[in-house]
Amino acid sequence: MATVKGKKKTVTIWGFVGILVIMAWLLMPVTQAAAETKIVKYKVTNYITKMEVIPVFDVEGHVIGVFERRGVAILETGEVVAYLARGTFDLTKHHGPVQGYSQSTYKDGSTTVYEWQCILSLLPEWKLGFIEGEGKYTKGTGRFKGIKGTVSFTGRYITPYSKETRGDLYVEATSIYTLPSQ
Repeated sequence: MATVKGKKKTVTIWGFVGILVIMAWLLMPVTQAAAETKIVKYKVTNYITKMEVIPVFDVEGHVIGVFERRGVAILETGEVVAYLARGTFDLTKHHGPVQGYSQSTYKDGSTTVYEWQCILSLLPEWKLGFIEGEGKYTKGTGRFKGIKGTVSFTGRYITPYSKETRGDLYVEATSIYTLPSQ
């Protein structure tokens, strides 16, 4: 008789565990569905506010440096956002890798931060630079807390870098992200 009770207890425990696993499996899609994916297109205009350039000794026209750019992003919804980017570059004759971090600050105080990398190329027919790159979100605050996603972008310089023009840059970007369910 003791073995029958032991078997009933084992069956009851495994039955309970099975029900918990099934409930978790059924509820998981509901949680995942609540985290909606958004695609947002936007345009950024910005210019250099700080830059330090240091020549490298190997070939003519090779420089490394750091920079800061400021401007505005205009989302396809019409919302205007303050834009700040900081990064580094390693260029030979105006061509090479650039990487950094961008922060967008919204009217309600919420922010997003993403790290990115791109290639800067000098197109001879323009005599100005062209960039193409991608990045991923690393932080969000306020309504963007917990943001996960990617950004892809292309951009063209409107003016060269000089004391007067400061390297004005126009960028078109697409952001694909999800926010945790509330």
